[in-house]
Amino acid sequence: MTEINCEETKAQVHEFLQNELTKDEVQDILGHIAHCDSCEADYDFEVAFNKVVKESCDEAPPQELADRILQRIRAINSGEEKH
Repeated sequence: MTEINCEETKAQVHEFLQNELTKDEVQDILGHIAHCDSCEADYDFEVAFNKVVKESCDEAPPQELADRILQRIRAINSGEEKH
């Protein structure tokens, strides 16, 4: 298990919740969240937010739109694009 910081954890929470991480990355995030109240609170918010969105949206967006949004989020999170 690799020790990761808050910034790395917060940048990967979305992918974590979407089951897009490797087993090692999942363990790293779970380990960090277990010992960091701030990241645990952010995680809890993201879970609640995703639940509201899921319950509010009864149809999936076109795959092209979903891919573009995810690509933009990743660019912002990696610092490639200023927000």
